[in-house]
Amino acid sequence: MSFPKDFVWGAATASYQIEGGAFEDGKGGSVWDMLCRRPGAIHEGQTGDVACDHYHRYEEDVDLMAQIGLKGYRFSVSWSRVIPEGRGKVNQKGLDFYDRLVDKLVAAGVQPHLTLFHWDYPYALYCKGGWLNPDSPDWFAEYAQVIVDKLSDRVTNWMTLNEPQCFIGLGHHAGTHAPGDRLQFRQVLQAAHHALIAHGKAVQVIRAHATAEPRIGYAPVGVIKYPADDSKQNIEAARKDMFSITDKTYWNNTWWMDPVFFGHYPEDCWKAYGEDVPCVRDGDMKTISQPLDFFGANIYNGQEYFVEKGSPVRVPQGDGYPLTAYHWPVTEKALYWGPRFFYERYKKPIVITENGMSNV
Repeated sequence: MSFPKDFVWGAATASYQIEGGAFEDGKGGSVWDMLCRRPGAIHEGQTGDVACDHYHRYEEDVDLMAQIGLKGYRFSVSWSRVIPEGRGKVNQKGLDFYDRLVDKLVAAGVQPHLTLFHWDYPYALYCKGGWLNPDSPDWFAEYAQVIVDKLSDRVTNWMTLNEPQCFIGLGHHAGTHAPGDRLQFRQVLQAAHHALIAHGKAVQVIRAHATAEPRIGYAPVGVIKYPADDSKQNIEAARKDMFSITDKTYWNNTWWMDPVFFGHYPEDCWKAYGEDVPCVRDGDMKTISQPLDFFGANIYNGQEYFVEKGSPVRVPQGDGYPLTAYHWPVTEKALYWGPRFFYERYKKPIVITENGMSNV
């Protein structure tokens, strides 16, 4: 296999996972700072207080990127580092860190790909209701404008939200991710709706205020289904299951993607979610479905399907199936069929915003 000359090989990170400096230079707390201090919530009581110390060692990190030949670097901004209370006064030292980082990337010939939100919601805004608060999309838009005003002369590749299935579903329903809540499913879907509105408002801000012409995308989890073989019936079985909602779960594609690309929630959500479907106000869907330039796909593995008696059936993995150190299955076909199915449905260029595997 060969790749086109303009293909961008890159790496991706998230602010809380790498930066450290959790309470330095005026940074405010995030929901992850909070959850990491809840007894028993995190493995061995670990925190992101230091992490990879990227806040102090970003220059060395970018030098390493250039050394190994990366052409792109996807990073996220810590909302509470830039605006400690989530809205209002800007922390100049926090904003200057990202200014220096972008300068360093550009000088090293590494394209900056900026994600506005990768899970670390400001704790001060969480105390005001967080994503459940109907004002949360406006808070996010205000934050987005601060970042756009500062960095859009050099940053042209933008992503709004990373993996809402995780920060909404795991964070507000399962309680395993920050903020660690276990809400009713109706509340979870309402928080999800507000997050999608926030996405749309951020797109509007970037389009209206960016200095350089932006390329804007969105990076949800890719819940991938792929066929057991190349037969037409198995391809259609995998496609059908990949874009269906059959039970009350947030692990699906269409609840998070159809509103963004089609301007409406999928029809089968009404049967699966029933009265838990949130209130949609006039204008919400128009805001959510702002035009995007690419589809960001986070893909690590998938599930294999075939047709049996006219219905999609998942192929059991069986004994000895390869697993990563994270206990995820190794399913390399997901990286072909996932982007293909997404492109065929949503008709947007596909950017693989996350993939890979963990080893020991």
